[in-house]
Amino acid sequence: MLALPSKPWKKVKIEALADQGYRVVFVSEMASEAEFLETVEEDITDILGVNDEIGPPDWPTRSFTLTTSDLPGFKRNLVFACIMVELE
Repeated sequence: MLALPSKPWKKVKIEALADQGYRVVFVSEMASEAEFLETVEEDITDILGVNDEIGPPDWPTRSFTLTTSDLPGFKRNLVFACIMVELE
């Protein structure tokens, strides 16, 4: 059986902010701002829950803010986007 090559995995760390807010920072190296924006716009927005919201992506810090009431669910969904969370 033939298989397509898997998408390269990316790593993030998640920092707690106030009021169910989190900062998601990409630890993996990204080649360009376009790759970073594409990852956020295509991969992250596809896995958001019904009540989840993200803030504008910030290229200099490779991060965005996340508001969610279900952080464990968000972390589980990251696997479907080939993104793993570094241990806190």
